[in-house]
Amino acid sequence: MSAAARAAAPSVWSLTTRTGRLRVPRVRKQILVDMMSRKMADRSLVAVAHTGNLTYEQSALLKREVQSAGGSIHVVKNSLLGLGMRNAGLDALVPLLRGKVAVAVGDDEVALAQTLLGASKKVPDFFVLGAVLQSRRVLRHTEVERLAKLPPAEVVYSNLVSQMLPGSVLRVPNPAAHLVALLGHHSSGGDADGGGGGERE
Repeated sequence: MSAAARAAAPSVWSLTTRTGRLRVPRVRKQILVDMMSRKMADRSLVAVAHTGNLTYEQSALLKREVQSAGGSIHVVKNSLLGLGMRNAGLDALVPLLRGKVAVAVGDDEVALAQTLLGASKKVPDFFVLGAVLQSRRVLRHTEVERLAKLPPAEVVYSNLVSQMLPGSVLRVPNPAAHLVALLGHHSSGGDADGGGGGERE
């Protein structure tokens, strides 16, 4: 390209230093933060799990298991993940970002909770630390266990429809909202089985 053509060409790389060199590491970090923020925003369930030192096989297993539940799992530097969480309005999860952790996201909250708890039996050092349900309810580990015991959203919806009187109108626009109410009832001591699942150190 001639000097005149270069001068006439638009400036594509706007993120530069005073020396004119693109700060690739900084740009890459911002891309990761934005990507994670988009992945976590407005998801039905966002969970943080301790991973320990995963082998390649264990990482692949977790990815397959979570994908089978319609979700995804990501391992990103904690500082960048924290920025992404704050951008997505998930500040409550930031204190959990200590040590080796991963974040799992999905829109089928019950299936994802069941998958994460099941994965803890297959990967010794993997266990859920906490989560946010429907972008508003913070769940502790024991509450994630309770969530995993609830029926799937479509089952809740089906049961609500079956109990409707002829001519009545279903007033639950989002079955997941009903799951939140059920979980609140369980957490307040209304859980019939009274159990909290197995304990982990």
